[in-house]
Amino acid sequence: MPRYQITLTGAGRGRFEAIMTDHATGWQIVFGDCRREVRGSQQICAGPQTDGRSLWMLEMQKKADGYYQVDLTAAPHWRIRFEECELDTEDGRQCIIGWCNQAEPLAAEKEAA
Repeated sequence: MPRYQITLTGAGRGRFEAIMTDHATGWQIVFGDCRREVRGSQQICAGPQTDGRSLWMLEMQKKADGYYQVDLTAAPHWRIRFEECELDTEDGRQCIIGWCNQAEPLAAEKEAA
């Protein structure tokens, strides 16, 4: 099983709730109010972490191949990219689910290493 899992569920009015789970540690990040918005010419869904210190941001966009890409970023340190998220059903609710195995250090962290 991949280490990280992201699950987004609809919360009505174009909003989503999301939970990222680190299966190695049991740690979770909750994004309670992600909203649709337009950036440039793309429609995305974005929102901040709602628990803890609010360091993480979520951005989701639909790709041309029908999958979704979800990026979680704790700037300037880390990014977790879920590249092939797909529609699924969990507990009778439609959701978007994705998995990945690693977090990527961003430029500032790479320079420090």
